[in-house]
Amino acid sequence: MRKTITALLAAALLMGMLAGCSGSSASGEAVTVEQVSAIVNAGAVGLADRYAGVVAAGETAEVQRDQDKTILETYVEEGDMVKAGDLLFAYDTEAMQLDLDKAYLEKEKLENTIAAAQDSIAELEKERSKAKDSDKLRYTLQIDSKNVEIREAEYNITLQERDIATKEAALENAEVYAPIAGRVMSVDENGGNSSYGDQGGTSSGVDYITITDVTRLRIQGVISEMNASALAEGMPMTIRSRLDSEQTWTGTLSLIDWENPVQNDNNSGGMVYVSESGADDGMTTASKYPFYIELDDTDGLMLGQHVYIEPDKGEGDEAPAGPMLPMYYIQYEEDGSAFVWAAGKNDKLEKRPVTLGVQDDMMGTCEIAEGLELTDYIAFPEEGLAEGQATEKYDPTAEMEDPEAMDEPRVVG
Repeated sequence: MRKTITALLAAALLMGMLAGCSGSSASGEAVTVEQVSAIVNAGAVGLADRYAGVVAAGETAEVQRDQDKTILETYVEEGDMVKAGDLLFAYDTEAMQLDLDKAYLEKEKLENTIAAAQDSIAELEKERSKAKDSDKLRYTLQIDSKNVEIREAEYNITLQERDIATKEAALENAEVYAPIAGRVMSVDENGGNSSYGDQGGTSSGVDYITITDVTRLRIQGVISEMNASALAEGMPMTIRSRLDSEQTWTGTLSLIDWENPVQNDNNSGGMVYVSESGADDGMTTASKYPFYIELDDTDGLMLGQHVYIEPDKGEGDEAPAGPMLPMYYIQYEEDGSAFVWAAGKNDKLEKRPVTLGVQDDMMGTCEIAEGLELTDYIAFPEEGLAEGQATEKYDPTAEMEDPEAMDEPRVVG
C-alpha cells in the first residue's frame, strides 16, 4: 500500500514536471519527448536516484613500520608490482635479539632471588624450632619478609614473561610482507596515519609502504548522509556508461566508508550525488561519504572512466521481456487498442500502437510486449496532442552535467 501511494504521488509530480516541459501544444510549439530507456530506468514512478561515479583501483593497504626498530633493508621501491606475501622490508634482528637475551637474563635473576629466599626460609624455620620462645617472633618476622620478597619476585617474573613474549613475537615478525597484491604507490620514511596494524606487534607503528591493487577495478561514488537509507552494503547495483546508456555493468555495493567523509567536491573527483527529482531540501550542506562497488565484470571499463551508478531494479531472471512503462503513458482507442504518443519519422508525433504484456498494479507499470523499443522517444499524454506535431528530445543527462540548466535546484550531496 505504501509503495502504491508513493507511486501515485510521484506520478503526479512527474505529470506536472513533464507538462511544464512540453508547453502548450495548441500554440504550435514542439512537444517534448523522452527516451523510453530513461523513463523505465527511473522505475514505476518516473523518479530515481542516480549517482555519478568513477572507475577506481581496488583496495589500498598502508603497511606500517615500528619506529622503535631499525630497518635493516627495504626490498621494494615506488612503482614496483608485488604479490600478496612478497617481502617488503626487514628489521635489524641483532639489536632485537640482544634485547631478548637481556630479558631472559633478568628473568633468571628473579628466579635465583626466589630460590635464595626459599633457602633462607628453610634455614630460619630450623633455627626458630630450636630458639627460645622469647626469640621465635624475631624468626617469624624474618620468614614473613622473605615470603614477601618471593611474592614480589614472582610478580616481576610474570611481567618479564610478557615482555619476553612481545620481544619473541617482534623477532619472529622481523620480516614484513605485502598484505595484498598491487603496485607500491609510495615508500614514506616519515610515515603517516595508520590504516593497517603494525605486523611487528607494537603500537608505535606509522605508515611506511602504501600498496594499491591496480589489477582489480571497482566503482567509487559518493552519497550524502541525508540519503543514507537509499543505499546499503550488499545491494546489487547497475553501472551505466555515460556515452552509451545501453552499455551497463553489474556489481555489488561492498562498502560505504562512514569513517572517511569526503571533505569537498574537489576531493571526491567530481563524484556528486544527483537526485532525479530536482527538489532542494538543504542536503547541499550534508556530509558526504564514499562508497565502493565490486564489479561482476570489468570488460570495457578503464581506470578513471566516469560512469553513472543506479540501484539495481532486482527483477532477476523473471523480468518482463519488454520495458515496464508507467501506465499513465498508455492511451486507448475507442476499440480498446492501446497506443502511446511517440516520435516517428522526421521527429513528428504519432500514435504508436503497442501490445501490452504483464501489468504490475502495485508499482503502476505495464509491460510493452511489442511496438516500443528502449531507444524510442515518447511524449507525456497531455491534452491537445495531435499527430504530425514537431517533437523535441529531452536529455536528462545534460542537466546532470550542468545543474544550472535546470528550472529547479538539483540536490547534490
